[in-house]
Amino acid sequence: MRQTQKNINSLVTTNTTKPNFFLLGAGRCGSTTLYSMLRQHPQIFMPDIKEPSHFCSYFQVVKDPVSYFQLFNPVEGQTAIGEASHVYLSNPESAPVIHTLFPKARFILILRSPTERAYSLYQWTRKANLEPCETFEEALEVEGQRYVNADFFNKCPQYFWNFMYVRSSYFDVQWARYLRFYSPEQFFVLSLNELVANPVHWMQQIFRFLDVDSSFIPAIRHLNARECTPMLAETKQRLDSHFKATVAATNALAGRDLHLD
Repeated sequence: MRQTQKNINSLVTTNTTKPNFFLLGAGRCGSTTLYSMLRQHPQIFMPDIKEPSHFCSYFQVVKDPVSYFQLFNPVEGQTAIGEASHVYLSNPESAPVIHTLFPKARFILILRSPTERAYSLYQWTRKANLEPCETFEEALEVEGQRYVNADFFNKCPQYFWNFMYVRSSYFDVQWARYLRFYSPEQFFVLSLNELVANPVHWMQQIFRFLDVDSSFIPAIRHLNARECTPMLAETKQRLDSHFKATVAATNALAGRDLHLD
């Protein structure tokens, strides 16, 4: 990642069009829906490739720096320029690199119950034929082994943290990594529950945060929603108990109840 950062530093000039905000995710929390509505605003630009994931050395959709910055070439007068790679939240190495390049960036976080998020992520990897474990409970059982297994990391069939169903749902830990470099005022956080309940209100709040016309009303689209079999009650109870501290700490960072229960 250091070499990538060095290459980018040599390319970025005052004339380079650069992102000034990032939709960090979390994954499986409504980021695709939010990305879709953000793109509708005439003063906001986000590239067609939703998740270039460039600032993650081991999982890059757009790999080279030139191609990454070319994603923003079509900007024509938009003032809020962003991208939406959810890997930047769960990947431990992303925050310091992004800060080096974009110290004044703003960030949007959309979160949900970590229990429901973990289960939704498992359902996604299963339907994508990436997860061999036939039950969520089995996947939870092997997560600890996967986490310390270098061979699993190196041969992982997709993004490593997408197989860390519990560990990638520690929103407080992930957000705190960014707060080492950025002030709390550079973040806008909401929950999926809030967005679904009152999408116009929350979109207009986000537009205000991005300093664009907050009177704009996007078409409301709920994307990537998946029907799935209910989680086992005992599994939900166990995870809800496990994530109590995560929910409390995330609410504390946000300074309000995000309704993540």
